[in-house]
Amino acid sequence: MEGGSMVSQRLIDLVERSGEELTNRLVKDLLAREETRHLRELRHNRLYAQVYDVYNMLNSWLNSAMTKGKIVEHYVEMGREKYNEGIPLSEVIMTLMLIKRHLWLFAIEKKVFEPERNVENVLELNNRVVFFFDRIIWCVSVGYEGEQKEDTYRA
Repeated sequence: MEGGSMVSQRLIDLVERSGEELTNRLVKDLLAREETRHLRELRHNRLYAQVYDVYNMLNSWLNSAMTKGKIVEHYVEMGREKYNEGIPLSEVIMTLMLIKRHLWLFAIEKKVFEPERNVENVLELNNRVVFFFDRIIWCVSVGYEGEQKEDTYRA
């Protein structure tokens, strides 16, 4: 039976190998959705880079190459940026949820793992990925709300 780290590595390899395809699919979806309509105001290459960055950060975290503190700092700053870009917080959160959803759909499509053979390992990986996305959603919200508060004080 394949170990948990092996299953994680297969997901990491998929993102490294097919990150462009995954990101392009997601950006196309984000630009077509009503729930993320304000993203249409961003330049395409900026949106692409931001989405691609989330996948790279996830890989770094799964590889233990990125500390929790660096992730927190990065995504609090992202929240500030999103506020200053005029993207509603609900759309920022929907974007992060869709990034996670597309990752799993892509992994299933590419047959990265066989859940029936590796249920425990896949669940462990799922928990790690969910934890990462829950944490970054919270961090982005903190940064967004902090910048919003600062903006109120400046006014």
